[in-house]
Amino acid sequence: MSDTILCPDCGAANPRDGETCAECGHPLASEFRPRRPAIERKERPPASVASWGYRPTGPGGSDVPGWIWGAVGVAALAAVFIAAIQIANAPKPIAVPNADAGQAARAESLSVLLRADSSAVAPNVAMGNLMYDTGNFPLAIPFYKRALKSDPSLVDVEVDLAVSYHNSGEFEVARQLLEGVVAAHPGHAIALFDLGVVYQQLGRRDDAKRVLTRARAAAGPPEMVSVIDAMLARLDGQEPAGTLPPGHPPMDAPPSGAGSR
Repeated sequence: MSDTILCPDCGAANPRDGETCAECGHPLASEFRPRRPAIERKERPPASVASWGYRPTGPGGSDVPGWIWGAVGVAALAAVFIAAIQIANAPKPIAVPNADAGQAARAESLSVLLRADSSAVAPNVAMGNLMYDTGNFPLAIPFYKRALKSDPSLVDVEVDLAVSYHNSGEFEVARQLLEGVVAAHPGHAIALFDLGVVYQQLGRRDDAKRVLTRARAAAGPPEMVSVIDAMLARLDGQEPAGTLPPGHPPMDAPPSGAGSR
């Protein structure tokens, strides 16, 4: 065992039996141990912050923890991803073949309304009319039918539905619809005219002459009257087959006065 003991305060060597340090006067009791120099440690943030990527910065830098920037980036990527999925899955507007730019824009607006309520009368009629005006008669049929299901009183829409069937080659369906309209509305000039066109298509000359004569007497549009006169002359054999006044299509195409629109 060494004969000396180190002062626990200043570290000086002193005789083992000494009671106080000869250098500093600190007690030399046996329970004291020599003091060791403290190890310098750099300052660091609490573990709960440091473990999430906190990096203190100098003047002019950002003290925002790194994990926040990471979270913002992940959220931004997630938002872009969700938006891309929504765009990809968004319902497409109803296609209207042969539509010009204005008609296509109209179809897009109507598509939104019909997605909200597929049975709404006005959008269905408008979309049917758009299909009708662009010559897409088979595509007009379902829209007119939905409108009539919601409101059967739309006589002109029923006439346009019949004309759409006629121009789609469904002559018997068109005949039945137009006969129903004429029975309920005997003075509907355009329905009478369209029924005369259908009768002619079916080879029923006498029936065609009868309803066309009624259509002329019902005081329809002037341009329709000129077509009726030409059709009656044709049915009476006074003009060669297919002869009509200039500017009117042959009767196997939609006449200019066909439909209620």
